[in-house]
Amino acid sequence: MSEPKPDRTEMWKALKWTAILLICLLGCVGIYKAWQVATAPARAVSGAADTLKSSANAVINRLDVPVPKQRRFDRAAAKAFAALNTLEETPSDGVKTRGFRLANFRGAQDRICEMPYDFGSGPVPVFIAADNSAHEAAKAIGSKADRLIRIVIVSPEETLGLNAEFDEATNMWVLGWRPSSINKPYPDSWAAEPITQILSRVPKTCVNPKPL
Repeated sequence: MSEPKPDRTEMWKALKWTAILLICLLGCVGIYKAWQVATAPARAVSGAADTLKSSANAVINRLDVPVPKQRRFDRAAAKAFAALNTLEETPSDGVKTRGFRLANFRGAQDRICEMPYDFGSGPVPVFIAADNSAHEAAKAIGSKADRLIRIVIVSPEETLGLNAEFDEATNMWVLGWRPSSINKPYPDSWAAEPITQILSRVPKTCVNPKPL
């Protein structure tokens, strides 16, 4: 007995649906490729923005100096700022001094204190001042913001800068390296305790500051 011949109609139907499926798949691939081309600039911009944000966060985290004894640091910084904010002006005594102040103590209004501090290899000069201009502008509108202390450590090898700033969001003082000191060769632990001690000395040491 001979085998039944396949139904040609059914074969054509199968081929037709296979072709339709292939065409749909090719269409989907084409649409996806077109979407990739059309959105490439936007995705590139978004990716660049994410990279920049991550880089900025990394820089900020590197500049921050953790303070183990926060309450002690807060007290020292608050008292130091009050003392620095009421200092008498000490006019600069030359072009070099004016340049140093312009580079490091914007807004200090020539109220700058100098003291020696020994970091372990002998005393070096430390200059410290508040940003009085910004604070006076904030105080004029009833704000307690813009409380900033700039600290500059000068040694024969290098100059290092740090900022102590009051953060209204946390109601605490924060310590950080200036961006110019981001490639600092010192760990954060090198700065936290000495800067706390320097700030605690300001009310007594900086009563009658000598001209720079």
